[in-house]
Amino acid sequence: MKLAMSCLVAAATLLAGCYKVDPLEGTQAEPITVEGRKFTVRVGSTGVPNQYRLLVQRSTMVINPDYELEAERAREVARRIMERTCKGRPYSQAVEGMEGVNYKSVFSCLQT
Repeated sequence: MKLAMSCLVAAATLLAGCYKVDPLEGTQAEPITVEGRKFTVRVGSTGVPNQYRLLVQRSTMVINPDYELEAERAREVARRIMERTCKGRPYSQAVEGMEGVNYKSVFSCLQT
């Protein structure tokens, strides 16, 4: 039993070490939970007025993920952050995409 537990801990450690963290420079990580799943969100300016970069990463390891469901969750996190960043104003996304279970976007807050 101890050997099986040791192997499980070693495998989890190795997998966690391989997990790619892709921080956006000049941003701080913000934790958020959607449907009981934890995410880390980073938002930063692109240097263009009212335009932002967004990165939504799963904060926990996912074994055999359902990519469609993970994409829905990540998009829900992104929607909340974009609405908050734009203070309720409409926004548009110039770039949107998934990289594994992580979501990336470049969005602009529109003038009303």
